[in-house]
Amino acid sequence: MTKRSQRHRTTSLPFSYREKGVDFELDSFTVDDGEQKTLELNPAQTEIDLASAVSDSDSSDEPDWSTITIHGKLRLPEETVQAVFPQDERKQPPAKLYVTIRCHETIYRDRAVISEAPTTPDEYDVALKVPKNDVRGTVELRPYLVRTEPHPGEESGSYADQKNFRVASGTLYYLVIDGPDDEGRAAIDGERVRFSQNAHLPDGNKLYYLDFRNESHPKLWINSDHPRIAEVLQSRGSVGAEARMRDVILDQVSYGVWVQLLVRAGSAVDEEGEVEHEWQEMVLETFARNLYDVSDVSEATHRLRDDLSDPQTIPHVMQRIDSELQEYINPREQLIHLMEEGLQI
Repeated sequence: MTKRSQRHRTTSLPFSYREKGVDFELDSFTVDDGEQKTLELNPAQTEIDLASAVSDSDSSDEPDWSTITIHGKLRLPEETVQAVFPQDERKQPPAKLYVTIRCHETIYRDRAVISEAPTTPDEYDVALKVPKNDVRGTVELRPYLVRTEPHPGEESGSYADQKNFRVASGTLYYLVIDGPDDEGRAAIDGERVRFSQNAHLPDGNKLYYLDFRNESHPKLWINSDHPRIAEVLQSRGSVGAEARMRDVILDQVSYGVWVQLLVRAGSAVDEEGEVEHEWQEMVLETFARNLYDVSDVSEATHRLRDDLSDPQTIPHVMQRIDSELQEYINPREQLIHLMEEGLQI
């Protein structure tokens, strides 16, 4: 087998992709509107204990904050652009650069767009906001370079030619937001438990259950009657078979959970376009505008409510939800990574 460096590693994707094609460095953080503090990171360090850093920067015994902003740099090298775009697109690459913000424990996902198309080789400042109410435990940050339009020609050779295809990525960072004893409030709480020993959970071999007994704070239960699956879900790595399997399982769970949350939140919208609970507002703010391709969240939530209340339009809105979640979760990428691991590519 030919030896290849990690930086220039190719994949089984049918087009050129650079897994380490974007240089990503974090250097400081800000708590709410406070002073910017330096992150003292060792070379190649990817796990950052923000829980301790925030405690050290706060004079009180129990620091209180609402948002942490992580600062750093993204650098898109010329060699990456040359590797993932055909000759006719390299001067003005039809791509955007963004960083994904992901928390497995609360199934929170967001992205911060760093550069809109065209994105040329350069160094870009990064400021990533992490909201306390939406995360818990560990938050993952990773940059991606993504095509924004299809290639105009009939042939693009070995290059990605469709809109929304990711063509490069960078270092995956882990931010430890709170310690194991912290009880930080999250939009969606999660816990592993044996379904067979809890009467309020469903029978059978269910993988997960979204519990709405407390409508103000839904809870996600993962069935630990499947010990191997539960063990994989606790994996903290970013490479290897277990990490790939974990991400595929989480994508599957996330899809089902988001569908339920979207339908429930949309059905709860009142005549004034308001909802009662914070998680409902978060879900609608995240998805509603994209579902209807509008900029006004109020208009989008009214349309979602109306579509969910009409049997004639339910199939169409479910199709919209499916399309939006496939783009939001992007399960294709994690499946490819898992297949690569299995095939030892």
